[in-house]
Amino acid sequence: MSQKNNECCENTCLCPAEGIIDTVSKKWAICIISHLGENENGYRFNELQRSLNGISPKSLSDRLKEMTEEDLVNREVENSVPPKVTYSLTEDGKELYEKLQPLVEWVNERE
Repeated sequence: MSQKNNECCENTCLCPAEGIIDTVSKKWAICIISHLGENENGYRFNELQRSLNGISPKSLSDRLKEMTEEDLVNREVENSVPPKVTYSLTEDGKELYEKLQPLVEWVNERE
């Protein structure tokens, strides 16, 4: 790595954001955030899976768990039989959703 690149990295350390960046850079993560951001009431697991055409249940489950651990997604369990689980964005998730909108719009314009 050149001296210039080292200086750049030293001045803009992303270490505190590393966990979130690792999470949202994974396949389906931005799509999940976008879908959750479009519905303030949230989605149940199967609704979200149907809206994300092609995602496997394991991938969706893994991404939701990771985003919950990063405090981007709320997992709300209703005490019923069977339990009703709803996923929605946290305040940080909503902020991320807003920040991602220009990127999503740019991608849609390219298609």
